[in-house]
Amino acid sequence: MLTRRSCLAALAVLTVPARADGTDGRLKARPSLSPPQPPAPRAGDFTPLGLDERDATLYAPKSFVPQTALPLLVILHGSGGNGHETAAALASEADKRNLLVLAPSSRRSTWDVHHAPACDDTLFIDRALAWTFGRTTIDAKRIALMGLSDGAAFALSLGLANGDFFSDVQSLSASTFHVPLTIGKPRIFVSHGRRDHTIPFATGQRIAGTLSAAGYDVMFRPFDGGHELTKDCLDAALDRFLG
Repeated sequence: MLTRRSCLAALAVLTVPARADGTDGRLKARPSLSPPQPPAPRAGDFTPLGLDERDATLYAPKSFVPQTALPLLVILHGSGGNGHETAAALASEADKRNLLVLAPSSRRSTWDVHHAPACDDTLFIDRALAWTFGRTTIDAKRIALMGLSDGAAFALSLGLANGDFFSDVQSLSASTFHVPLTIGKPRIFVSHGRRDHTIPFATGQRIAGTLSAAGYDVMFRPFDGGHELTKDCLDAALDRFLG
């Protein structure tokens, strides 16, 4: 029988040690209480942050005004992807729902799921968040972390370690996650395709069930597709985040 204690113990098995340089998976960047500093992103534009060759992209919706607090969606691409193409795929939803989209790129071709969240990918996401917070006004109570495939595994690992920061953690077809520590109780959204031949559907069921039994507020959204992001699942995740 699954109990909250046994589920938390199962999560603890996945613990990875902090690195020698002090990286423990905790994000330090926080929304600024000061007015945003120029140069501000332009409404309707994709802004490269200029932090690295594999950069992050910030998309500001067409209604964007630097002084107006908006929700922030941080989205992590799948294996082989990058931040710019992922931000571009979410631009129309950002315009419709009036939210900022921050899409960082992994340090290599995919996220370091094995060491997540105590790794260089987390350090880069932290830098991207600090840049964003300095140039925009963010609704601190509405910051979501969404991931696709490998990005979903990383999002769960990072999000559970920073549940006092993210209001929502959204996993779209994850394979696994690591939990060096759990802080806070973000809402969890899990989706998985019943005909997923890349990551079995049972994996998504197990992730959702384990987190629910551990006391998280989990919405599990199965769908009759494969290893993909469907419009229905994206709508359900964003509706829950912004509702």
